[in-house]
Amino acid sequence: MSDKDVVYADAPVDGVQVIYLNQPAKKNAISAAMMIKLDGLLAAADADDDVRAVLLRGEGDVFSSGGDLSQSDHKPTPEEARATFLNYVHLIQRMRTMAKPIVAMVDRYAVGGAFAMTLASDLVVATERTSFVPAFCQIGIIPEMGMMDMLPKLVGMQRAKEILYIGGKIPAAKMHEWGLVNRLTTPEELESAAMDLARTVASMPAPSIQITKGILNSLADGNLNACMQAESTASPFCTTTAAYAKTMERFNK
Repeated sequence: MSDKDVVYADAPVDGVQVIYLNQPAKKNAISAAMMIKLDGLLAAADADDDVRAVLLRGEGDVFSSGGDLSQSDHKPTPEEARATFLNYVHLIQRMRTMAKPIVAMVDRYAVGGAFAMTLASDLVVATERTSFVPAFCQIGIIPEMGMMDMLPKLVGMQRAKEILYIGGKIPAAKMHEWGLVNRLTTPEELESAAMDLARTVASMPAPSIQITKGILNSLADGNLNACMQAESTASPFCTTTAAYAKTMERFNK
């Protein structure tokens, strides 16, 4: 990892602030510490008049490999797991309710919770080599961070069930076809394409963009908080099951 924090932000340029997930040695695996830091940086961006759009990306050429399974050196109690999980809930709530639009710049992988973060973003730019990987039911836990509410609205209920039940690597081209990815580009052109889109959004009259985001997300997210509150109980429970323990045994071999 670089000497910068696990999440850091550049100074805004042309109204766009770039925020980096910064765990390249772990392929930007996400942890509770990252969620807390990212939540704070997004809150600061939302309050900064010089920021009119946020570009969220991973350090290096991977968006994120999903949850950092090594972030705890002991098996947490359900109460501890729930308290940790609420940091992820708060992050999604921030992304959906902040006024400034978020453009996700996604290369190679968006796994698990990182997949959920792309769903919570306003716009998504991905490369042709990118895969979206749910990776929840497949390891014995439920889909988290609002995925069960957000994904069906984007791709349809039956398709969402197949994605969440079976998992696998879903190509960005397919996600583009289904409407989750706004722009599909090459790895070489990803940064310029994502910045161009973010700058275009930032160049629009801020009040109309921010009010439109607020109305659209309010209409779409009527059940999102209820979904995530249910997750905060169900997900810690799943980690106590024999099925999950067997999965972790295979993972740790």
